[in-house]
Amino acid sequence: MTILQGWRLARAAYADLSGEGARRYGGRWNSPGRSAVYLSEDAALPVLEVLVHLDLPPELIPDDYVLMRVDLTPLAEDGGQWVEDGPADRLDTTDSRATGDAWLDRGRTPVLRVPSVIVPESSNLLLNPEHPLAARLIPPVVRPFAFDPRLLGHGG
Repeated sequence: MTILQGWRLARAAYADLSGEGARRYGGRWNSPGRSAVYLSEDAALPVLEVLVHLDLPPELIPDDYVLMRVDLTPLAEDGGQWVEDGPADRLDTTDSRATGDAWLDRGRTPVLRVPSVIVPESSNLLLNPEHPLAARLIPPVVRPFAFDPRLLGHGG
């Protein structure tokens, strides 16, 4: 399947492609100190990825979330390989970080496709913002996002 876009859900202050949050704190597929931007192949998956980590009652969830659509077609303009497939199976965090860090070290592609832990049949995309091809990306399309109350156990 050809990926043409990636999706990210973030607080408005972090709605960029810098990878700074992942660099500071690490993530499932990168160690602290390594920049990476976590995207998903479809718009629904980042909602689940954020919800699984939210530990707040609905009334305390910040109202500044935005959904970002990142056009990835500029990465493929020269026809070369720009996305690499990671392991097909979910890995524990230590192994997944080692896999992601090794991918960053190789620097062959700007995108690594990995399985979601929440929905293994769906894929997350790691973007290496330091890869030379990442400079081709245009700013993402950003829109305000509000969680449907039914996702939070409220409403009918």
